[in-house]
Amino acid sequence: MSSTLAKSLETGLPWHIVEGAINRESQWLERVIEQTSIDEVPGCDKCRYTFRKIALLIITGRITAKEFIARDGHDLWDDLTNKHSIKESARHGGGWHRKMMDLLTEYFSKQGFEVIPEPFLSQGRADLGIYKDGYTDLFVEVGTISPYKLWWNLQMLTNSKILLVPDEKRAIEFTCRSEQQDIISSGLIKD
Repeated sequence: MSSTLAKSLETGLPWHIVEGAINRESQWLERVIEQTSIDEVPGCDKCRYTFRKIALLIITGRITAKEFIARDGHDLWDDLTNKHSIKESARHGGGWHRKMMDLLTEYFSKQGFEVIPEPFLSQGRADLGIYKDGYTDLFVEVGTISPYKLWWNLQMLTNSKILLVPDEKRAIEFTCRSEQQDIISSGLIKD
C-alpha cells in the first residue's frame, strides 16, 4: 500500500485521501511500537507527531514497514523461547531483555550472521547489529524503544533495516531505502 500511495502522491491525490493514509499508518505505529519511558526526549517521545513523522516516511516511500506475527503456539525464532525459558509473564524486565538478546544472537549466528552487541547508530545504540556479506545490515531493538530515536535513525540510515522485537511473538521490520539506488533510479528516468 505504501509504495502505491507514494506513486499516487506524485500525481496529486486529494488531501483527504493522503491525510487518511497518514493517520492509518500513524495509528498502526502507535499500536505496535512499545514505547520506552526512560530517557524520553522532551516534546518528542510523548508527542503524537513523532508517529506521524514516521508515517510520512512510510507514505512517501522513503521506508517500508512490515509486522510479523507468530502462529499460535510458536514464536518467530524457531521456537527458541522454550529453550531459553522465556516466559511472557516476565516480559520487559532486565532478565527478559537479556534472554531475548541471547535468543536472537543464537538465531542469527546459526544462520551464519555476525552479531555485534550495542552497535552505534546515528542516534544512540541498537541492542544488536546483524551483519553478513550480501545481506542488508540489520539493527535490532528488543522490548521498548524511544519513538524519537526510531524516527531519527529511520531518516538517517540508508540501505539497512531496523527490527523491533517488542515480544516473543511479534517483530516490526523497517527497511531504509538506499539513497544510492535513488540516485541511480532518478538518472534513468526520462522527462
